Amino acid sequence: MLLFWGSLLCWGLLPQAQAEARHQIFLRISKDQLKTDISDLFSEHHILDRMAGIPVTGAAGEGVTILDHLPFIREGLSKKSSGLDLSLVGDLLSGRRLPLLGMLLQAGGLIIEDAIGPEITLQVLSDSLLQVTLRTKLYLSLHQILRLKVIKNIRIGIRLEQTGNKTKVAFEECHTPPGYLSIRVLEQMTPLLVNEALEWVTSVLDEALPYLLQKIVCPLATTLLNSLLEDLLHLTLPPTISGPEDFQYYVTTTEFTEEAILMKVQLVTPCGPGWRPRSPDHLTLQPLPKLAEDSMADLAFGLEVYNDILSCLYPSKEIRVDSQDSKAADLFQLLSLKEPEPGPQTSKQSRGSVRLTISTLDPPAIHVDGHTATVTQPGSLVLLGPSNTSSVSVSWSLLSKAVFSSRNQKLKLQFSPSSTAVILGPYPASLAKQEKRMEVLLLEFLNRVFLPQHNAFFGAQTWFQRCSSIKQEWN
Repeated sequence: MLLFWGSLLCWGLLPQAQAEARHQIFLRISKDQLKTDISDLFSEHHILDRMAGIPVTGAAGEGVTILDHLPFIREGLSKKSSGLDLSLVGDLLSGRRLPLLGMLLQAGGLIIEDAIGPEITLQVLSDSLLQVTLRTKLYLSLHQILRLKVIKNIRIGIRLEQTGNKTKVAFEECHTPPGYLSIRVLEQMTPLLVNEALEWVTSVLDEALPYLLQKIVCPLATTLLNSLLEDLLHLTLPPTISGPEDFQYYVTTTEFTEEAILMKVQLVTPCGPGWRPRSPDHLTLQPLPKLAEDSMADLAFGLEVYNDILSCLYPSKEIRVDSQDSKAADLFQLLSLKEPEPGPQTSKQSRGSVRLTISTLDPPAIHVDGHTATVTQPGSLVLLGPSNTSSVSVSWSLLSKAVFSSRNQKLKLQFSPSSTAVILGPYPASLAKQEKRMEVLLLEFLNRVFLPQHNAFFGAQTWFQRCSSIKQEWN
């Protein structure tokens, strides 16, 4: 059972939410995984076990009693493996008593000894109709005359009925398709009897076996399938909503595709103050990537959707740098455009009269090149002079390989310090000759001061996005 289906999306709280973003994302459950779940469920409940030990015709438990009165059965011995009256077998095998074979079959002499399976195959007939085929293997015996292996299919149609945003499961008739019956002789008393006996057996099985399978197997199989699919649809319904600032998601439609059950999901994200929705032109739907062969399920969404959610959730922030931080002394000096003054105390007093801040007004953005994802965070470094009378501002963009780590089924976007690089934006012309030195100092400073807080923000589990997912597909 796919018990993780119900928590594949994002949830959390965002303080002071004043707007909301709406996006369409896609939840896909692999058809192969559904097939495995159905097989496991049927195996767990032994849906074919009731077929074993019953006669193909005649009421269960009555067949042997009737056999006792047939002329070629020793009275009272029909329940034993040696129940045949050998003195009359010659007439039976020579064909002079073949009508008695029909009596034997009709009286319940053809017994299902064992039932194996079923083997499950799934076929998508339309976006709302799925056909489930149960391939059953039955082993039958006719009182030491014949032992047979019979293969017969059962088919169940599953239809999805959409009413508004709700999808319900309906079943078409569970039946055995006409015309297909595989019979293989495993053991025989004599080849002379096989052809005639098979004609009788085939005739009886064609008439009786579909009825038995529909009566014994179909009700339980349909009940189990209904339970499995209803659980799937129920688990993906919106969680309990406690307030307008909760993340919400709604399964709007469900359909069958050749590789998966596809659920279209409306994700409603609470946004921070000042957020403005992007133009729909920038959020065009792209074809979904193919489901990976090893995926049980995945959550697919466009890259633009992901970046738009980031912009919705990400608050602008400002980090103040301690003016007495000795490791920032070179950066203070470079931005102040002053030569070092003698004596450590004078230097401290000079830095104490200015303030250095890291400002990130815009959210990060993910970029994809092939199978590689890069995250870019724009920002600025501002040095304010005494009494805010003057300032020096250097714009920058921090680039890093995007690392997605999943712990306890919570997705976290992290910057990787070992792969970061900085690109300078506009800066004062007086710093032009110091560009390379500025890049080195700024990158070291951002890795030490900015990245830990930035990664801690993305990894926070109290109010930022918390995603439980199997796989993310970049579009």
